Amino acid sequence: MIDESVRRQFPGAAGYLNTASLGLPPQVTVDAVSAALADWQAGAATAPGYDRFIDEARASFATMVDVPAAQVAIGAQVSPLVGMAVTVLEPRSRVLVPEGEFTSVVFPFLTRDDLGLELVTAPLERLADAIDLGTAMVAFSLVQSANGRLAAVGAIREAAAAAGALTLADATQGAGWLPFRADDFDITATSAYKWLLCPRGTAFMTVRPELLERVQPLYAGWYSGEEPWSSIYGLPLRSASDARRLDLSPAWLSWVGTASS
Repeated sequence: MIDESVRRQFPGAAGYLNTASLGLPPQVTVDAVSAALADWQAGAATAPGYDRFIDEARASFATMVDVPAAQVAIGAQVSPLVGMAVTVLEPRSRVLVPEGEFTSVVFPFLTRDDLGLELVTAPLERLADAIDLGTAMVAFSLVQSANGRLAAVGAIREAAAAAGALTLADATQGAGWLPFRADDFDITATSAYKWLLCPRGTAFMTVRPELLERVQPLYAGWYSGEEPWSSIYGLPLRSASDARRLDLSPAWLSWVGTASS
């Protein structure tokens, strides 16, 4: 039985079966975003005032995936985060992906003509078997968007470790119902609008500390600075020392809802 207090948080949930495409917001999130909209309309909102929501959301996600918040970067969608992950690869590296993988995981590799990457595919159930010493990275979703199939994470991790290959996991279809440790993978990317029940437009990236310096902050901006509100103008580059160096500028109202959800 679902607790009545939980049921009241989701008045539209009866018969709703599409969370894999678009999660339902709990009432507390609707209330939080409505209050933020009212503050904005009244002229009571301030830009720095949204930082606490971003900090809270980052910390909550870090706790959920069992890593320190310093290993979590924020973004808006998966594809830009995967685009940054691509930068750890050497030219002409071989990247393995499942057949039919969601294109936000695949396209960022295919657009890097300058790197000359070799993208190869294998059936999801044989992905681990396809990892060999020539594989530089295996990129895959923990749960397939098209059909809900689960990757054999243990076998993939074991084969990647034996081959010296990096692992990149898209957890968008899993985070919120499928427990996982982000540090079981070199890099993860997660959009929050499905099972995490957040507004569209927020996402998280985790990077193992030993790999962070190899990830190029392609979209560096004011919010990726060590002290964002003191590095808004001018030179030199003042990137954050932790994963925040990869932060994308936040869409504030979406992060109000993400913190609540």
